[in-house]
Amino acid sequence: MGARQEAVLNRDELLLARRLGDYAAHAPVAAMLSGLSAMIACAIAPRELMAIWHALCGIWLLAIGAVSTLRVWHAGRIEPDTIDFGYIRRQARKAEVLAYADAALWALGLSFIASMLDPSTRVTVNILITGMLATAAIRLRSMPRIGIALTVAFVAGGVGSTLLRGDPVDFVNVPVMLFYATVVLYCFRADAAAYEARFNAEFAVSESAETIRLLLHDYEAQSADWLWRVDHSGCLVGVCDRFGEAASMPRPELEGKELVSLFRHGPAREHLSHRLLRREPFRDLTLELVTRDDDPLGGRWWMLSASPREDGTIRGVARDVTATRRTEQRVAYMAHHDGLTGLANRFLFGETLAGQLARQRKGDSCALLYLDLDHFKTINDTLGHSCGDLLLTEAARRITSKVKGHDLVARLGGDEFAVLLTRFRDAEEALAVADRIVAAITEPFRIEGQKLHISTSVGVAFHKGQGGNSDDLLRQADLALYAAKARGRACFAQFEPWMEDRERERAALEADLRDAIKQGQFALHFQPLVNIDTGEVAGFEALVRWEHPTMGVVMPGEFIPIAEDTGLIVPLGEWIMRNAIAQAARWAGGQRVAINLSPIQMRSPRLMSQLVTAIAHTGIDPARIELEITENVLMQESEANVALLHKLRELGVRISLDDFGTGYSSLNYLRSFPFDKIKIDKCFVADLEKREDCQAIIRAVTSLAGTLGMDTVAEGVEREEQLEWLRAAGCTEVQGYYISYPFNVEELSDGRPFDSECERWRASIRRLPSAA
Repeated sequence: MGARQEAVLNRDELLLARRLGDYAAHAPVAAMLSGLSAMIACAIAPRELMAIWHALCGIWLLAIGAVSTLRVWHAGRIEPDTIDFGYIRRQARKAEVLAYADAALWALGLSFIASMLDPSTRVTVNILITGMLATAAIRLRSMPRIGIALTVAFVAGGVGSTLLRGDPVDFVNVPVMLFYATVVLYCFRADAAAYEARFNAEFAVSESAETIRLLLHDYEAQSADWLWRVDHSGCLVGVCDRFGEAASMPRPELEGKELVSLFRHGPAREHLSHRLLRREPFRDLTLELVTRDDDPLGGRWWMLSASPREDGTIRGVARDVTATRRTEQRVAYMAHHDGLTGLANRFLFGETLAGQLARQRKGDSCALLYLDLDHFKTINDTLGHSCGDLLLTEAARRITSKVKGHDLVARLGGDEFAVLLTRFRDAEEALAVADRIVAAITEPFRIEGQKLHISTSVGVAFHKGQGGNSDDLLRQADLALYAAKARGRACFAQFEPWMEDRERERAALEADLRDAIKQGQFALHFQPLVNIDTGEVAGFEALVRWEHPTMGVVMPGEFIPIAEDTGLIVPLGEWIMRNAIAQAARWAGGQRVAINLSPIQMRSPRLMSQLVTAIAHTGIDPARIELEITENVLMQESEANVALLHKLRELGVRISLDDFGTGYSSLNYLRSFPFDKIKIDKCFVADLEKREDCQAIIRAVTSLAGTLGMDTVAEGVEREEQLEWLRAAGCTEVQGYYISYPFNVEELSDGRPFDSECERWRASIRRLPSAA
């Protein structure tokens, strides 16, 4: 069957075309055998027969020869591959007609001619007939009607000759001939059915193959996948157009090229080569293609699957997974890198640090630098998050510029960064990196047209030798960072063992602090605020002391930072507020009580309710309550805090700005809220006699406060010279050890501010102009 016939003819028509084609190929042999057998039959006839018999035999032989010649000529002219089914049908009928004519002549010849033969000659004729039937069964199986016609003709001729001879002995052969004729006819029909079944099977396979071919063609044309095939040496064969397009190479150039040569060197390529060499199947093997440096698509990846075939080839399917691969890489990058700065994130840094410690051998060293940006939150809250993001990005760039390419820089979150150093000669070289980073961050930043100044504190921890725990090294670097901040920031500190001892003490103190709040181990002390002109006590600042059962009195500087870090400042502050207001309500002189509020307390939703409840229970005049806040309160969520301060003012309480001058943008806060009092920080008072800049600042603050209608309080007055200078500068109130140390509640029980042991502080008050 040709492709043209398969496209035009149906199954039955194709079957007839196949039969005709097989007949044209085998009919000449059968036809020539028929003529040859007729010649032999005539040649072996006895000579003594009548002349009429020989004449009839000659005529019969000529007829057989003519028909056989026509059959040979007709078979040679048949064109079985034509798509003209009418032609095929006509030629098939002609073939059958010629075969029927040949069969009819043999039936006549056997009836009239064979009856005249002697027994030995008839045996020869029977052998010829048997040979002709066998030849017909083999050569003409495609045309079963011809074989059937010959069988019927031979049987009819044999029966006819037997009847014509009239010998009763020969009648026994008639049933035998009929029996074998029946067997032969059955075999012809069975063979014809087998021929047709075989054709139908081939036709079904052909249809399936065509369907598969069409599907594959459509698959290659529309799918993202394509097929490939390599020979026993791993070279591409039968390359399709789709493969060439995907590889960006001409198809002829790919033909005969090694498949593995298309991909970059690496474990995946070695795996592919190994599989092809061993002729083993594989699935979903992803490889990166070798691409030109100027390829606009950049790196590309294919996913291959394949299995070997019996013919020695390996066939498979390929798919371009570049988009998926890039998405996976992008997701992996995002999972391991900071989205703002592009640095490694905490996860990647932790993995890398753990891997470095696991790989280290005896004598290897690594250093961990842990740092954050000093006062970054102030800038972020004041100038906005966009400005803060730009500052973080620039800081990340500066940090990266101060380390080597193989060192890992990470942003751990917020303004926290870490650097892992793995190749350095000694500790001094690693510490020099920390020093360079500190110097780089100290340089002014130009962000959105503004010149910003920040600094960084760096903690450095080293690990030498095998093993080690990454969490332990991070904790050591964190402790060193804490030490650097304690030294005044803008510096670095190296971890030392005593830092862990201090941290354990701090942890123990934190645990004790939680119990102390539950058990009420705190006491209030009060330090007077004295009017500098009259010498009268205007009020008292409430100061808390922790009466530890084993450590004795613990000062606020030791436990207040812990309370703020852990959030315990909220319940502690509520306790201070309740007791300070309750104590002030019992003072006969009506002095004010000053209570410090931390930024965390300002964020507590219970602050207003606690204050209102304390005022209601004690009946105290709200004007006698003075809440002191630092500038840090306004730096954090300034709008919300200013709104809260206005609500507090509406209750009638006074608001004081503590530690003025030590924060950021102080004048802006004076403009945003009308404070009742400004407290000048003791850092300006301490060097008052020696530094003219401190004097200038204090004069400016007192002048500014007077203009705005605010009182001023100078903290930390410890010498008479400071007192006299502050009075001359116009300061309203003073507070400090020169006036009075803080004292406990019992010393105020009789209503007097001092007991007999504080005579020297009372004497200092008497030295004020109107103290007498």
